[in-house]
Amino acid sequence: MWAVLFALAMAVVAPAARGADDVPTPQPRPVRSGDPPGATPRESEAEKGSKSAEGEKGAKDEAGLPDAGEVPRPEPRPDQPGETKAEDEPPADAGKEEPSPKPEARPDRPGDGEGKDESPADAGKAEPSLMPPPRPAEMPAEETACRARLKELGVAFEERPQLADAAGCSVPWPIAVSALSKDVALAPEAVMNCATAQRAAEFSRDHIVPKASAILGSALTSIRQDSAYVCRPRHGSAKLSEHAFGNALDIGAFTLKDGRTVEVGKVSKRQEGEFMLAIRLAACGPFTTVLGPGSDADHASHFHFDLAARRKGSAFCQ
Repeated sequence: MWAVLFALAMAVVAPAARGADDVPTPQPRPVRSGDPPGATPRESEAEKGSKSAEGEKGAKDEAGLPDAGEVPRPEPRPDQPGETKAEDEPPADAGKEEPSPKPEARPDRPGDGEGKDESPADAGKAEPSLMPPPRPAEMPAEETACRARLKELGVAFEERPQLADAAGCSVPWPIAVSALSKDVALAPEAVMNCATAQRAAEFSRDHIVPKASAILGSALTSIRQDSAYVCRPRHGSAKLSEHAFGNALDIGAFTLKDGRTVEVGKVSKRQEGEFMLAIRLAACGPFTTVLGPGSDADHASHFHFDLAARRKGSAFCQ
């Protein structure tokens, strides 16, 4: 047993005891044609291999190829017959139509925008002012002539500045009337245009004064006015009233010399009703609009007389 173990130990130790001289040296190959002169076969092979390696490394370095240790990049595969190069392939969007260029807006020209409807961004803009223009410096001839007739009728009046409002209300040459004649007062003072004052004075002279004496038995001394110039629209409408132009007069009551006052819409005696009806019927013609009790609720307590422009010879009377 011990002999076997000893033999195995010697077998392991014996190779390690050999020296470097025991390693066999490779024999040089025979000289061949093409070897450099004077070089041994071993030197020729070694130098050739070394020079070859250095040349290849230098060539790679000069060409910019990766040095040893870098991952080599694969060489491109040579083209095969029948293949199409990437450069020759049509682009992905080939065949698609390019969008037509949008036309450029032409510059604005004089006159553009005339006659066009306003855009929605303009609906919220403020409406233009309807302020009447200033009256002329000199009074027109018809206004001068009208004032001369008022004086002949005995009308008491005073001049007032121009009445104008952005809503469109306008009386260029207004007057404030306090009496329709020397015997008949108008209270309170009423502002209107001259034409309306003249028509009211003539109507009082021709119809109200004589009918008061004939029907009521007493002379007329005063007329109560409920409205003259007022800048407002008609009731229930956006259209301006004739009052907005000093072209209307509302009468609410008549005062007699005997002290009685007869109010429109509040008659209590037959004679008073007869007088009111006579005045109302007579007014249709001298005035182009006549309204009163029974026309509507707004005129239940007064007569409305105005000179609204209508077709020649026509009037609106209710």
